[in-house]
Amino acid sequence: MKSLKMLTKPSRTAWLGALAISAVCLSASAPPVYAGKPGVFVANDTYFTLENASLAAGGDSPLMQFSLKLHNGGSGAVDFNGYGVRVVDEAGNRYPARLGSKQSARVQPGKEQTFDFYSQLAPGVKAEGLKVGLYAWDGSGADQTRDIGALPVADSLPGGVSAASQTVMRLKDADPAAKEDGFLTFVQGDGFRVVENGKPYLYMNLYVTGSGKTGITLPSALQYRLLASDGRTLPGALTGSDSSSLLPNEAVQRTLKAELSELPVGPLTLQMVISDTGEDKVLGSLPLGELPPAVKLGSEKPLARYGTGSGLTVAAEKATAIRQEDGVLVQSTVTVRNDSDRMIAVPALTGAYQFGKDGSAAASEARSSVDAYLAPKAAVSFSYTALLPSGVEPDAAELVVRVKEDAAAAGTSAGSGATAAGSGGSTSASANTAGSGAAGSAASSGATSGTTSGSSSAGGSAGSTSAASGTSGQTKTATSGSGTTSSSSGTASSAKTDGRPVMVVGLQGMAQQYNPTMAAKSYEYGTPLPLAPSSLIDSKLDMSLVELHLHENTDYGYTTAIAKVKYTNRGSSVLALPDIGTELLNSQGLAFPGVRQTSAASSIMPGTSYVVAYSFMVPADEKGDNIAFRVTDPKAVAPAKLDLGTFRVAAQREEEYGKISFYPFDVNIDANNLATTYSQSTGYSYHLNLSLTIEQREPVIVDQNFSKMEFELVDGLGRVLGSQSAGFTGTQKLITGTQRISFTNVKTEQIESGVTIRVYETVDTPNGPAKRLVREFQP
Repeated sequence: MKSLKMLTKPSRTAWLGALAISAVCLSASAPPVYAGKPGVFVANDTYFTLENASLAAGGDSPLMQFSLKLHNGGSGAVDFNGYGVRVVDEAGNRYPARLGSKQSARVQPGKEQTFDFYSQLAPGVKAEGLKVGLYAWDGSGADQTRDIGALPVADSLPGGVSAASQTVMRLKDADPAAKEDGFLTFVQGDGFRVVENGKPYLYMNLYVTGSGKTGITLPSALQYRLLASDGRTLPGALTGSDSSSLLPNEAVQRTLKAELSELPVGPLTLQMVISDTGEDKVLGSLPLGELPPAVKLGSEKPLARYGTGSGLTVAAEKATAIRQEDGVLVQSTVTVRNDSDRMIAVPALTGAYQFGKDGSAAASEARSSVDAYLAPKAAVSFSYTALLPSGVEPDAAELVVRVKEDAAAAGTSAGSGATAAGSGGSTSASANTAGSGAAGSAASSGATSGTTSGSSSAGGSAGSTSAASGTSGQTKTATSGSGTTSSSSGTASSAKTDGRPVMVVGLQGMAQQYNPTMAAKSYEYGTPLPLAPSSLIDSKLDMSLVELHLHENTDYGYTTAIAKVKYTNRGSSVLALPDIGTELLNSQGLAFPGVRQTSAASSIMPGTSYVVAYSFMVPADEKGDNIAFRVTDPKAVAPAKLDLGTFRVAAQREEEYGKISFYPFDVNIDANNLATTYSQSTGYSYHLNLSLTIEQREPVIVDQNFSKMEFELVDGLGRVLGSQSAGFTGTQKLITGTQRISFTNVKTEQIESGVTIRVYETVDTPNGPAKRLVREFQP
């Protein structure tokens, strides 16, 4: 056997790159991959490589299709009938491999020839650890065979495609008139959720590869449907009307479209089905996962994948939003870049915005260049502008970019024709045929006599596969580019839609070009907020902003803002307390969401008022001189938010002396002193004696959910020695008069003079207590 070595091939096959070749036994590990493909030597300069492997994603009877290429670098012809092939899984189980068609078995010196196989595997077989084993027929082994090496399957899947994202089906199962060697491999591509005419659809790109020696057309009897995890099925169909043949081992992109009449439950599976005597027969299943999410701003992707594209990359560069009286004007920029080394026609792209469950708005288009072609490494930008309805937050919208169907179909057809013209020819005219010796256990007679003793053996010739697979990508893409300048070969569906989607972009984080803070209405604390009508808030319920204070949290690097909203029921019946959304907007127009206090009343009695606190985390450098308070309805156009009103205010300042506002209470600390005690049970304690005056300025309901006063004892180094809270309700509530606040269990070494008392207002929120520093003094 030959040991592992690097092989330099003649210029005729230089596209293979460096090969790592090993003649190892089947029981040994698979040959490692270095700069190129692994291979198995059978003689000096004569070796096998594994090409175009495809493995079904699942099912009761997984199917694997693959090709072996025999490279004869010797001086004499090599008869393939002297060798056999089988598939071996990670556990060592062997599966027979069968030739897909009759063809020449004798490979002439300096030539290469490809042999196509398929193998039926056991359920649950994974690509990892799967190998294609080669053996020679001789009398040395118990089964008259001698293992000569194995090739790993996972490394030969197209473009690194996992077995979970592809499926394989026999063409003859869908079309009885098809040839025995016909197989179809479906590989999952990009998916897009798109709204059209008020209905959501799923678009899924499929990359279809046909095997065999001649072109294959997708069977007209083949049906497509989506299977949801709850058992429901949704019918689908391929878009466009391109019925051109699939060249052998050449991937072609097709797009599936299915209406999502109801939101599917859980992951989806694409099934290829035919109706057989009134019953549906599933020929292939392709797990698609959950509905595909939109990509983020700044993302980029190929216009098409797996060798079917033209070398173009689409990038979602940026987006801006301008708020207006009648809605939000959104503009997004998409760049198309030519990453190839040739001129390519500029694709015909269109744009639209979608929002909510089924809302959409067409976009006007502007291009940075009117040139029809794009030079190598050059780029062209497309700008899409649309006015979204009032109440739609631009962050919740998505940009849908499409390429027109007529351009795509024309490019595909032209590319396929060009490749076909360039890949004709045969490299072998031998009369000898590959017999069943390469097709499993019956191969012994083929090895000894060279006759066609098995169902897999036949005559024929096929030596042009390497030319097709080596050049089809470039030939097709160059032709596809020039084909986009003509619309005469458009598909039947191009008149109905704007083409197939190539990118759906989420606009989260988009720039706010217009400053809503500067345009907000000026507001006076305590007056009713002039909110837009909403079903969320009863017309008899008044809302007013009564307090807004900021406190810098030096330990955490952000500032806390606490706002109090007073609700007043002017009606004659009980009203529900609305769960509004709140935001603080800084001077740049950036929005920071509010968090409602953990607990609040669910209703409010007629003729009464109730206060609810909201906390916000804003940047540490925010001073609050020019901010805006926004009220939203978070459910009206979910997942977007309906703006009910934005009001410009300035944060209220904390006074160093005098009254402290805990709306609706005003608290004045008239006197204070601090004493220290010691006991064996509690150790050292500090006792803060306060003389307070507490006044309630307005008749507002206060319950156990109201904010509290918190007292912190801090030493000269800024360390908190203890804290204690006191509320305005309950049996231990704060009242006018003398109050005693105790800090117990203070360590001996912490007893010192010069301590400071910090007084906070604290509000319990789902994110933890929000604290506002209201006073600091030394007792």
